[in-house]
Amino acid sequence: MVATKCANSFPQGASRDLYCAYPTFGRVIDEQSHRILGLISHVLKRENVRGNIQRRQPDEQFEMLLECNDAMFERLQINLDELAGIKKPPQTIVVESQISSTPTPGKGAGSWNLKNNEASPSFAARLITAKNIARPQVKFQIPVDNSPDKPFMPRLKEKPNSLKPLAILPEYDDAGNIVSYLHPYEFELMKFEVPDNMLKPRAAEKPKDVDSTDLMYIDTKPKLLQALEELRKASEIAVDVEHHSYRTFLGITCLVQISTRNKDYIFDALELRDEMWVLNEVFTDPKIVKIFHGADFDVEWLQRDLSIYIVNMFDTHQAAKALNFARLSLAYLLKHYCDKDVDKTFQLADWRIRPLPEELIAYARQDTHFLIYVYECITNDLLEAGNQKPQLLRSIYQRSTEICKKRFQKPVITSESYMDIYRKSKRIFDNRQLFALSEIFKWRDTMARQEDESYGYVLPNHMMLQISESLPREMQGILACCNPVPPLVRQNLHTLHQIILKAREQPLVKPILQAEAPSRVVYANVCDYNSKLHCPHDLTMAEEFRDDLPTLLTFDKEKGVQINDESLILSNPLKKAVLSVFDTPENSEEDDEILRHRQSEKRKILLPYKRYMTVLPMIEKEKREEAARLEAENKKRQLCPDAPAMMPINTNDIKKETEVEDMYNLPIKAMLKRKYEEALAKKAAAAATDGASTSKRTKLETKTTIEQVTPTDDKLKFVNLPPTKKELKQQKEFKRQAETSVSELEKQEDDDDDGPPEEKPIVSTAPSQEDDEQKPSTYKQKFKNKNKKQKFMASNKPQQSSDKPVQTNFDYKNVDFRKFQGGAQKAKGMEIKAQIHAKSNSNKAQNKKFNKLFTFSNVKSKK
Repeated sequence: MVATKCANSFPQGASRDLYCAYPTFGRVIDEQSHRILGLISHVLKRENVRGNIQRRQPDEQFEMLLECNDAMFERLQINLDELAGIKKPPQTIVVESQISSTPTPGKGAGSWNLKNNEASPSFAARLITAKNIARPQVKFQIPVDNSPDKPFMPRLKEKPNSLKPLAILPEYDDAGNIVSYLHPYEFELMKFEVPDNMLKPRAAEKPKDVDSTDLMYIDTKPKLLQALEELRKASEIAVDVEHHSYRTFLGITCLVQISTRNKDYIFDALELRDEMWVLNEVFTDPKIVKIFHGADFDVEWLQRDLSIYIVNMFDTHQAAKALNFARLSLAYLLKHYCDKDVDKTFQLADWRIRPLPEELIAYARQDTHFLIYVYECITNDLLEAGNQKPQLLRSIYQRSTEICKKRFQKPVITSESYMDIYRKSKRIFDNRQLFALSEIFKWRDTMARQEDESYGYVLPNHMMLQISESLPREMQGILACCNPVPPLVRQNLHTLHQIILKAREQPLVKPILQAEAPSRVVYANVCDYNSKLHCPHDLTMAEEFRDDLPTLLTFDKEKGVQINDESLILSNPLKKAVLSVFDTPENSEEDDEILRHRQSEKRKILLPYKRYMTVLPMIEKEKREEAARLEAENKKRQLCPDAPAMMPINTNDIKKETEVEDMYNLPIKAMLKRKYEEALAKKAAAAATDGASTSKRTKLETKTTIEQVTPTDDKLKFVNLPPTKKELKQQKEFKRQAETSVSELEKQEDDDDDGPPEEKPIVSTAPSQEDDEQKPSTYKQKFKNKNKKQKFMASNKPQQSSDKPVQTNFDYKNVDFRKFQGGAQKAKGMEIKAQIHAKSNSNKAQNKKFNKLFTFSNVKSKK
């Protein structure tokens, strides 16, 4: 009303125009108009009215104001109807999703190992949630405080079972700021002593079935007081807590399950959040055992939401750890002691659903219904493991008491908190990406605390890393990095886009990898000072240890232990023990003498020269054995047999050998020419007496001369050098001349049958037509020569001429091996022939004749 009166008092019409003529009045009116439009635009934006009122015409501005007023009045009317009970909130729709695997038949590799080839068992996963779940935080009388500046403060109003009055005392840091508050029952927990009746064996009684046990669901204060009176009479209670943390920042305790021997209780912690502190009369009573399984988080959740503290607790998780069980889960303990298979498919259900489905109620009951029986059984096992002594059982109570001393602390982030996520991701970011990650992490923390949502609901870690890594230019790129898009990301898309643009404007700095600090090696002291085998005066492992220092006792091998100080000698000397632990016979004097001799030999230190003289005969023996072995191997490798016994040698034979040696010192061409002249001379001399035998004798002499020059020295058998170009050229020329000479000799043999031989010069020309006509006769002669050669090679005795005596010895020392240009080698099959053979088959016969001149007749190929 006041604002309307003030607005109406402004000048209107002609007077307004008059006032506007003054610049000061116009400037003040414009400033106030912009300020009012700005406030109205904020209200419209909060009411989800689209459009910018500052840029619209007066008519459009008025329509936007009407739309905003309608939305506000409609929401106000709905809230008043709900408060009056006229309109009820929409009913929660439970949604259950089940994933089951189809059973796979036992076929394929390894199916033979299955029992009766049965199919593998199927498994199912069930998830229960609901639509239109009202946020329980809205109904809390004391709003949730998510601010990081204020630490959590206990809201305990009374302190039952106290040894010290209630006092909420703060703890300060060095700057004088409150960091946390002390535990209200810390003094009681320090003075707690386990009663003696709890450290004795217990008679385990199996509980009734879940269906035959009474259940009490408590969601009102009268029921809460009734349950409190019943719980006071119990000596043991089993407790469990169901928690929800996805749609809230700190988390919400939704259910509290308590079981006695005869009854089960389920407390609705959402409805009785501000009333359940009265249960401290039972939970802080040191005479009543509170049985939990894995109470590390349950203790903090009960403090934060329900202001419940615990004294005298037994944690079955700690007991299972002390007994070294294979698994530590509650399902394993129920299977081990109760032979019950617990269904854990509803472990991740949404416990905010109201009313609770029957499946969730049954699941909540089974967690505490059998826990008292498990406690009794595991207590007996602890006593049995401790040999009926309570030390081990007492240690479990002490561990559980330390868990009860835990205090809830709000999560606090620092400037380096985002680096934990970055290190776990194992990605490599530059300074722009790290800047974006830090800013988005701060925005997510602020938004989660403001909206009372979890980090996973606002923006999961993997989506945050993807946005920081890609740095999209457009808003659509941010949405593309999220699948599905979180609602708060869509609502604050403009803010996230501004963070990305600011990160892209940062100067790109090449990341510098800091050198890792040299790790300091800390050697742990592994000495067990409580062991009887450890002596602090044992200095034998020291670097500068001396064993010649004076001591009170000395040990002599002959006299035994002697006391150096006479003042320490006792009146009654030590006697040898009559009984011994190990009955071992004593050694004789001879054995002791042998043992002392061996030990003295071991302690002897030989000089290097004496060691050398000791080893020298052995080295000489090894050298002789090695020389004998090499000599035996060389004898086996000899190409020619040993020379026979020496016989008297004629001087004529010596002259002939010298002539042969001089002849082979000539070049190949001159040697062949000389051979040819000698053959003609011999034929002319013997033509008168016996023409036919002369030609044959000439051939044999040619062969014998080649055989005599064959190198047989064992030193040349390893040399196998490839021929040079010059040698190949000489071989081709020699081959051509040899073929011509052999053909002339064969013609002369044919002519010797009719008359005396005639001299013919050697002509190395291409074959004519006459040679082609005589090919059939030459082929026959070739086969004849081949047969002669095979017969000659079959016989080990070399053929000799009729007028030449048999040579029985050969002096290998007088052979000049230099003319072989490296010597011969051990013949391997047809190795020499393979080097000279031509590629074409037409010259095969001529190559065989040529090989006769270069094949060693006394060498046999070893296969």
